[in-house]
Order: sequence, then C-alpha cells, then structure tokens
Amino acid sequence: MTLRKERSGSRFVARTDEDKTVIELELFHDTVPALKPLSVGFELLSGTTLTQAKTLVDAMNERIVGIIVAPKE
Repeated sequence: MTLRKERSGSRFVARTDEDKTVIELELFHDTVPALKPLSVGFELLSGTTLTQAKTLVDAMNERIVGIIVAPKE
C-alpha cells in the first residue's frame, strides 16, 4: 500500500483535562483515515490558564486552516 499526502480542514479548541490545560485538534471531516481512531492534543506548560489557551487557540484558528498528513520522505 502506497501512503499518500492527505489534507483535512480543522480547528483547535482549548479545554482542561485532569487539571491540565490542553489544546485539541478537531477535524471537520473524516478525510484522513489514519487519524480517524486518534485524538491529537497539545499539553500546555504548567500554569497556563484556560483563558490564555483560548487566546492562543483564537490566534491559531485565524491562521491555520487545516492539516496535512504525509509519509516521511
């Protein structure tokens, strides 16, 4: 099976998980089969507030329109 480059529209959301602030990637559609069973999140530095994370998420969502998943060359 040949792996190919796949794209998906996405957005980021901020939330707390077990007293940690995280940013999660949400895909708009199931166009990347390899990611369908996965959740992708980013753990933020200790002490980052949910308000700070939401500010970061707003900036990310203004500039990042999607993800590209590709095999390493």
